[in-house]
Amino acid sequence: MPRHQDLNNMPTIEEKKDPVFPVYLPLKIFDNDEFECRTPEEWISLGLEPGSHDRKPVPGKALLPTDDVLGHEDPKNQKLIYKWIDVGVLDYDKETELYLVHKTDKNGLVRDEEGRPILNGGITPEGRAPLLSCQYWVPRVCLLFLAEDPQVFAQRVVSANSLRNKTQALLLYHLYVDCMPTDGLNSISEKSLGRMKLLAMHTPRLKKEKRVLDRMCCLEKEVRLDYERTMNRISFDRVVTSKPQTFSYVTLPDKEEKKVPEKGIGCTEALPFIQLSAETC
Repeated sequence: MPRHQDLNNMPTIEEKKDPVFPVYLPLKIFDNDEFECRTPEEWISLGLEPGSHDRKPVPGKALLPTDDVLGHEDPKNQKLIYKWIDVGVLDYDKETELYLVHKTDKNGLVRDEEGRPILNGGITPEGRAPLLSCQYWVPRVCLLFLAEDPQVFAQRVVSANSLRNKTQALLLYHLYVDCMPTDGLNSISEKSLGRMKLLAMHTPRLKKEKRVLDRMCCLEKEVRLDYERTMNRISFDRVVTSKPQTFSYVTLPDKEEKKVPEKGIGCTEALPFIQLSAETC
């Protein structure tokens, strides 16, 4: 679970803690619903029994804080302990895509403050009662229904966590590259930049588009910056690859293999005024 960080007591890279950097991103945004075997409505409808109009809580386990007071006041507090706790699933919110769960008592029952069973998600003719201290809205990846395969759910959590770790590592990688100085780097040549402008403005519509001409200066700056960033990225990747133990905390992006096209694409006579070369084809 993401936690608040003490900026005055951050762990150093030399300490080699796992993880090296704190977790900032919530797990729910990396959840893969392809692991799902039922729709939310179907899960909630499991609380309906034949011949009964009252919907009972659906049994499950949710990742919740053990301290309900602090859990609601500050769910990212470092002192909180999260555990998989037996719950009854009461309802589902389509807008937030969260499930309302209620911790079971010592007897494994779902009861309100007066000891009465909670039916129909706790909704009465007067509306939904205020949230109890033992009730939480949780994402699907933090909720295991007892009616589903626990091994499939475990794979779902592992998949989401792996994707989160990879995403955060790549965000840090691009941050490293963006923070590298560009002073003293060889910038893109004016010849190459002019060729790009010529090819881009060859379209008849763009020739007459005043907005494009007005933005050309900004586009040139963006191209120069992207070129310099690419040069820094090549140098950074080379250093990290040469010293993997020193930069063990750095994750390099996966290299995309370029597929060779079945049919080659060559230059035509459509641009007779452009000198044909390997750079223009």
